[in-house]
Amino acid sequence: MTTHDGPGLSPYHHLETMPFALGIVRDTRFVYVNAALLTLLGLPREEVLGCSFELLSAQQVPLLAERYARRQRGEPVPDSYETVLRTAQGERRVELTVSRSGEDTVLMLRDVSVRVAHRQLLQRMATLGASLPGIHSEEEVLRRVFEGLAELELSYGYLVPEAERVWLGHAFVGTGAAAGEERLTGQHLVDVPGRWSPLLEQAWREGAAYGEDFAWEAARFLGLDWAEPVSTHLRRVGPLSAVCVRIDQEGQPRALLLVAADWLREEELPSLRLFAAQVSAALEAARTISRLSTRNTALAALNRLAEVAATAPEPRAFFEPGTQEIIGLLRCAAVVLFLRTEDAPALEMVWSHGLSEESVRAYQRRPLEGSVAGRVMAGGLPRVLHIEDFPEPIREDMRRDDRASVVMVPLQARSRMVGVLIITFRQHRLLSALELETVQAMGSHFAAAIESHRLLQEMRGRAEEFDRLNTQLKHAQQQLVEHERLAALGELSAVIAHEVRNPLGSIFNAVATLRHHVEPTAPAHTLVGILAEEANRLNWLVDDLLDFARPTSPLLQPVPLGRLLQEEVRTATRGQSRVRVEWALEPDVPAVPVDERMMRRAFLNLALNAVQAMPQGGTLRVSARRCPEPPGAFVEFSDTGPGIPPELRERLFQPFFTTKATGTGLGLTIVKRTLDAHSGHIRIESPPRGGTTFQLVLPLAPQAVTPQPG
Repeated sequence: MTTHDGPGLSPYHHLETMPFALGIVRDTRFVYVNAALLTLLGLPREEVLGCSFELLSAQQVPLLAERYARRQRGEPVPDSYETVLRTAQGERRVELTVSRSGEDTVLMLRDVSVRVAHRQLLQRMATLGASLPGIHSEEEVLRRVFEGLAELELSYGYLVPEAERVWLGHAFVGTGAAAGEERLTGQHLVDVPGRWSPLLEQAWREGAAYGEDFAWEAARFLGLDWAEPVSTHLRRVGPLSAVCVRIDQEGQPRALLLVAADWLREEELPSLRLFAAQVSAALEAARTISRLSTRNTALAALNRLAEVAATAPEPRAFFEPGTQEIIGLLRCAAVVLFLRTEDAPALEMVWSHGLSEESVRAYQRRPLEGSVAGRVMAGGLPRVLHIEDFPEPIREDMRRDDRASVVMVPLQARSRMVGVLIITFRQHRLLSALELETVQAMGSHFAAAIESHRLLQEMRGRAEEFDRLNTQLKHAQQQLVEHERLAALGELSAVIAHEVRNPLGSIFNAVATLRHHVEPTAPAHTLVGILAEEANRLNWLVDDLLDFARPTSPLLQPVPLGRLLQEEVRTATRGQSRVRVEWALEPDVPAVPVDERMMRRAFLNLALNAVQAMPQGGTLRVSARRCPEPPGAFVEFSDTGPGIPPELRERLFQPFFTTKATGTGLGLTIVKRTLDAHSGHIRIESPPRGGTTFQLVLPLAPQAVTPQPG
């Protein structure tokens, strides 16, 4: 046998510098290996040349030998597949590509263990996104997102556009992007303005974008002052690519999330886009919860005020509890109540909380004419004023008392203006529309405490409105959580089905090979049959998972239902000698437009469901007749099993719900989805005496509907 150094392998001498691992096999033994494969195996050349290709993996010997033999015979086999390679550092996941070159077999290996790790990281990111629904504040949602991405060691930046600028508000630098500088690693509140880069513009416009050169994008964002040091640092790190996705809220773009890593590729866009959608949905829900919570707090405060006003013996007994409600709601520094005097156009302080004694003496009585309070009372609406809005003597007093903002609320009882309620803040403060509405309502309570009974009825109405909104919120939360759960289950089902189908194909190939080598009279022939049957059952489960995760639109063609029913019921009852089938197929049943593949699946699932409900045997009755209104067909599957308890009927069509020891719990879910896609409907009857009937109505003129996952 010749080696790489001999004259026999001169045609392969040029392969020595190839960047990928490569070996040449002749008669099941290595006759050439390049340096990359030796490095991957961790073995010297002399220990590999002349050895069997089984050296690659002891566990994969049967599969490798079987595929090698089939390839030698000229049979079709996959050119590339993933397998486990035995190396000096342990087992590693590789992609093996096999091709023929004359009498030689060329093996090319690519280490994909890192790709598997990256795939797992993206799955963990999807799990992080699925955990966000139910958080009650936007700040907590973002905190959870930032901490989760940091735990995954993903370098990221959270950017908020503002007109021509983009603010980098939060960032995390992973260990891999710090180039050994520990001071750079970790989370940072940055608050740095930058410029629009092409990557950011595309992501803001299209929802997601991929950039091959993160260093160049960062330089464009930072501008001339920071471009050079940042670019120098990133060159030390090495080439980084980036994916930028848009965070939406209330149907409008809100922010950008940029993730940078050396392994990111354009094919990761869908995973990052899904994560952005999860974050957007969580922020939307949190904002709704926060708004309703604020409204809840305001309405609760107003309700308490109404109760106090109803029991207060006179208005002054209402001032203290009213003030406490205002402080609790707005976190203000002081509350002052001025009432209009009867003898002169002036305002008199009748209540204060949080004012210094000096201010109480100075403002005990103030003229109404020409004052800011007088203008607010004339306008009839609350106003938010700041220290610069007042004349100098009052401005000096506000600086002395450490006051920055003032809210003035006019007090009106019916058509008569009775005074003004003043609320002060130490910091510059703006009130939301809801807060302004609330303080105006509180002012109404202060001004009209004597009319507490009428106001109490109004507050009760608001409380009922809150209960309704709270009920709607709970319902919306439940729907959101259920939607996110089913979306995550759909994605997980697709991943599981995909991962199972590859080895399942190998099992089917192995079973086919065994059938050729095992005689029908051999004892192992029964075991091969069992293996094939179980593989088919596993393939059925994979089909269920894929149908659940990736539903398709029906392709409608007129099909005789009687033929479909007979074929699928025969399939379901094959080998079931204890199950007797009764038929009631009327001859005038119309050929209904259906997707034959989908409807076969639905009929088979219903027939199997009936057979499994009668383990000791029984009667399966299948009927079909013309349905006059709406025009179409009426189909029934009836069994004589024990029936279905009422408390379980509502859950039968839920994904993954089953009362059986085996199965996915997707059979009836797929049936329901199939009927919905054909504009039909399904109903269950299960009387107390036992037995279950599934009734299907298929319209003659359906509107094809694309079913949704879950």
